[in-house]
Amino acid sequence: KLAGALLLVVVVSVGLMAYLMNVSTSSEFRQYASQRDERYAEDVASVLASFYERDHIWTDLDELLSNLLRSTSDRLVVADSGGLVVGDTDNGWVGETATDVGLTGGTAIVASGEEVGDVYLYSSFTRGGSGHGYGGGSQQSSVSNEQDFLDRVNRWLAVVAIIAAVIALALGGILMWQITRPVKTLAIGARQVAQGNLAYRVDIRSKDELGDLGRSFNTMAANLQQAELERRRMIADITHELRTPLTVIDGTVDGIQDGVFPPDKEHLDAIKEQTALLARLTADLRDLSTAESGQLKLQLAATDMIDLIRRKLPTFAVPAKEKGIELASALPQDAPRIEVDADRMEQVLGNLMTNAIRHTPPGGKITVSARVIDRDTVHGIDGPNLVVSVADTGEGISPEHLPHVFDRFYRVEESRSRGEGGAGLGLAIVKQMSEVHGGRVWVESELGKGSTFHVALPVKNHSL
Repeated sequence: KLAGALLLVVVVSVGLMAYLMNVSTSSEFRQYASQRDERYAEDVASVLASFYERDHIWTDLDELLSNLLRSTSDRLVVADSGGLVVGDTDNGWVGETATDVGLTGGTAIVASGEEVGDVYLYSSFTRGGSGHGYGGGSQQSSVSNEQDFLDRVNRWLAVVAIIAAVIALALGGILMWQITRPVKTLAIGARQVAQGNLAYRVDIRSKDELGDLGRSFNTMAANLQQAELERRRMIADITHELRTPLTVIDGTVDGIQDGVFPPDKEHLDAIKEQTALLARLTADLRDLSTAESGQLKLQLAATDMIDLIRRKLPTFAVPAKEKGIELASALPQDAPRIEVDADRMEQVLGNLMTNAIRHTPPGGKITVSARVIDRDTVHGIDGPNLVVSVADTGEGISPEHLPHVFDRFYRVEESRSRGEGGAGLGLAIVKQMSEVHGGRVWVESELGKGSTFHVALPVKNHSL
């Protein structure tokens, strides 16, 4: 299609150029010849006027007219003041009247201030009767000479057109190859990705728009591959997380049905515990899904986060005391109210506290603090934010794991059991819930010394 379109453009462009040049050349040539003949006729009339002034009679003009001819194809005719033809280089109209032979528009011969006759020129380079007798017996010769000239011009135009077409097609072929080769490469890549080969990458090294398109394609394929890997891992994690409580429930029920276990409170509590775990896992997955898709509905209201933290902390006193962990807080007396969903913020704080208690050894300490900051370029904070921090004195997190702690189902230690590490959704929920409020989350940690999780929430109203 590109080759055909290019050839069509070349043919139309060259053809139009040839036509316009032909018309223009013909017009310009006729104008040039007409002006030249007019000057020539005036010169001849001047010579004839001098000739007439000498004897005041039109005799013996043949020799003079023959000497005045530019070429053998021209014809000069002279008529006196009465219109009688007194000279003709072709000797055909001598003695005839100008009106009888159709002579019109001659050039006046003026001698001593008096018009004594007219000279008529039949040129071999022009045609028509526009002022010098053009269009007489030599019209066919004029047309033939003009056509010969135009034919020569057209032959040169044809040569130029062929050369231009060859150059245009050569350059167009190179351009077409440069365009179609990356397009074909991208088409092959698209088919590979469509067939499920997400590891395929196109090799386009140009630095133009097609090169940008190729790099965008590779980025898209890499993102699709990563998304597919995460999807498979998530499905595997969900399957694993669901299988364990379902296995416990199924085994306990089978034991009761077979008479192996008595249907007492202990075994029913075990079933209830696993059922609650399933319900919590399902709820967490639902919250994550709706938050990531932007469909989570928030009940926003001006909230005193300091008061919310003070009311929530006592609920963690019992599990912390059972593990021998000290709870502490470093909260300001007042802080700006912020527009948040209080229930979701309780969920965020609860997940952070549960995670801290889980990873803090007996005798350790957990500190909850809050402060208002105006800017933190490192973590992308521009403007006043309320930062809530939960610090523990646990085992800490190694640097290679820090970028992934907020991923779904991510565990620093893959071999850790659920009882020790949970399902791996708590911190992912913290991240999503914070971000839907326009906030930021990050963690600072040092192995053997503990970790500090930060949640920054924008302050839109500074009133207390």
